[in-house]
Amino acid sequence: MFSLRYILGAFWLTLLLCCISCTEPQPEKRAADTSFLGEEQPLQESWNVNMTIFKEDRIHAVITAGHFAEYKKNDIITRQLDKGLKITFFDSSGTSSSTLTADKGTVYNNNDMEAFDNVVITSESTVIRTDYIKRFADKKKLWSDKYVVIQKQNEIIRGYGFESDESLKNYTIFKASGESNF
Repeated sequence: MFSLRYILGAFWLTLLLCCISCTEPQPEKRAADTSFLGEEQPLQESWNVNMTIFKEDRIHAVITAGHFAEYKKNDIITRQLDKGLKITFFDSSGTSSSTLTADKGTVYNNNDMEAFDNVVITSESTVIRTDYIKRFADKKKLWSDKYVVIQKQNEIIRGYGFESDESLKNYTIFKASGESNF
């Protein structure tokens, strides 16, 4: 019949198979794989976006756009807003201080922002028109190196290059010309 050697071998083989098949499966530790997207594909997209940005316990800005796309390149995230961009900024008392509209814009990790094409910034008494503006978040400054038109109640100032505070009360025009109705 069966030899003792054969029976012991079968026993050990059966025991080994039982031990291997009876161990608990190890859960896989996985993160979302976005490598297949490439650098030109957004990580996420939304349409008809309406975002409220809070700073401490108050509303700082309300952003609306027809399209939002978030991109990641070398651990740097940029957010593209297009198909009509509108940002309403609020002062510390919660009152609307200025409104920016543009065809499109980009928001960076550090909250700096750029707006492009048909940029119009409106405050209580000032309207600024240009094709490009950059907002530096840490300095709370607006800046452009493009042609700009600033319209106030009795004056129009034109020039190339512009710098201002967010409320549009203190500004500088580089290479300026203008008209006044005094």
